Amino acid sequence: MKNCLILGSGRSGTSMLGGILHQAGYFMGDKLYLPRESNPRGFFEWKEINGINEDILSFYGGGFTDAIKKKVFKKHTVKSPGKNQRWLLSLPPHVPVTYCDTNLEERIKTVIQREPFCYKDPRFGYTLPVWRRFLGPGTVFICMFRDPGVTVESILKECKSRDYLADLSIDAKSAYSVWRNMYSRILSYGDSAHARDCFFFVHYNQVYDGTALPALSNVLGVELNHDFVDKALNRTVARDSRPVPADVRKIYDRLCAAADYTRIDGWGSGNG
Repeated sequence: MKNCLILGSGRSGTSMLGGILHQAGYFMGDKLYLPRESNPRGFFEWKEINGINEDILSFYGGGFTDAIKKKVFKKHTVKSPGKNQRWLLSLPPHVPVTYCDTNLEERIKTVIQREPFCYKDPRFGYTLPVWRRFLGPGTVFICMFRDPGVTVESILKECKSRDYLADLSIDAKSAYSVWRNMYSRILSYGDSAHARDCFFFVHYNQVYDGTALPALSNVLGVELNHDFVDKALNRTVARDSRPVPADVRKIYDRLCAAADYTRIDGWGSGNG
């Protein structure tokens, strides 16, 4: 079994994939977050992984401490989110994420000793360059994505329902910027010649219907079982009438091409 990380925006089906890999025997962390209404089968995320990535990203996004942002600006934004909100950071691709002090280095080295591991966190879309300094050459990076309109609608719904996101100012435009900046980075990671063999791009629908699992099983060296997927929980819904930005559509097309996925329902269906 090859070690792996799951990348991709929050609310893109990464928990569904995480559940499949957890069922296959991967270590995903101690005391994983408990299920709740938005993820009734679990999140398959470990607080320590989130915490490491939060601490890395605390050095990016406006240059203000959380206390100052709260006092001066009243509301956090996707350009300068508060603590535990950084899975919704919108950081332009030209800003490199490189910060890693001695403490963070030791924490990363500790968690990657628990092999075979599969760690999941949307923040990896930004922090992967830091982690790659310490990961073995056989580590696989799985990029999970889905229709950006569906993802944005789900993000906005989550932000309205969770107390820790109540002071984050976010709308559809800023949520699209999160999606755009995160996946632009992930695509750039996988574009380099030396990295292509370790990146696996997969659409939500390809996991949901199981068509991607044989190829992913081969890449990881472990049998993956589709029975974790509960089709009664499919929450893919049609988007509202707001147009998807043209540059976001282009990025989505690139992701679909990388995953060898053809949209069969048309852009407006909301089904990817």
